[in-house]
Amino acid sequence: MAAISLETLLDLLGTSEIPGSGAEREALCTRIGELLELNGADWIRENRGMLLDQWRCIVAMKSIRNL
Repeated sequence: MAAISLETLLDLLGTSEIPGSGAEREALCTRIGELLELNGADWIRENRGMLLDQWRCIVAMKSIRNL
């Protein structure tokens, strides 16, 4: 699946602020797109707090490579 749009990402995660660089947010759009395909939108909405917490840790640890 292609990455979801930033607008879709913000809607699914229920926030207007996603930490990270533009390239990091693109990586998140891809990963959330994969989760959307696997688990559905309701699952993402139900788990968005956990997903955002994990994303904040990933950005803080600078875990995303090759960007």
